[in-house]
Amino acid sequence: MNTREAKEILLLYRGAIDDSDPQFHAALDYAKGDPELGSWLQQQTECYDAIRAKLRAIEPPLGLSEKIVRRQPIPFPRDWSRIGQLAATILISASVTVLLMKWSERRHRSVAGAHEILVTGEVLDMTCYIASNLSGPDHAKCARDCIRSGLPAGIKSQDGKVYLLTGGPGHSINDELADYAAKIVTIKGRPSVRDGFAQLQVEEIRKL
Repeated sequence: MNTREAKEILLLYRGAIDDSDPQFHAALDYAKGDPELGSWLQQQTECYDAIRAKLRAIEPPLGLSEKIVRRQPIPFPRDWSRIGQLAATILISASVTVLLMKWSERRHRSVAGAHEILVTGEVLDMTCYIASNLSGPDHAKCARDCIRSGLPAGIKSQDGKVYLLTGGPGHSINDELADYAAKIVTIKGRPSVRDGFAQLQVEEIRKL
């Protein structure tokens, strides 16, 4: 196992619930001997804890999960336990989007003064990436549909860092990003960090 492989595994680490899984156990052991990876894991865990705490404080509108599932046909046999899991994942992602819209207004002033950077990497559907580590050409259609429906989008840079992509206050960039799902692009934007979570406010999208 190397640092990149350990990081890919630990991106899905959920804390004590995963400690008995041999894959996570091996990755955690590796992180103990790699100070940089260990520091990243601590920040990642704190970030997810902060997001979970904020999500628990949100009461989604009645019937939201049913409306989302109804608009997103499921292209596989009706395994109701799997459908329930997907509905929960989509509901969480929708809640994250609501949070991000609220956060974007609060951080607008600080972001406006931030320096611009260029990030080259794959455009991700954050829902499937975080929940199931799905990305790449085989996942392109699903990613495109999810991003176009309003679920969070991100970009995974060539050094493995993942940014959540946002627009300006009150502005969604999902329609602009949907056609680039699973493709490599260069994005010019203003970086920021909120509760340890890296974000990039998109200024320009350049297709390679």
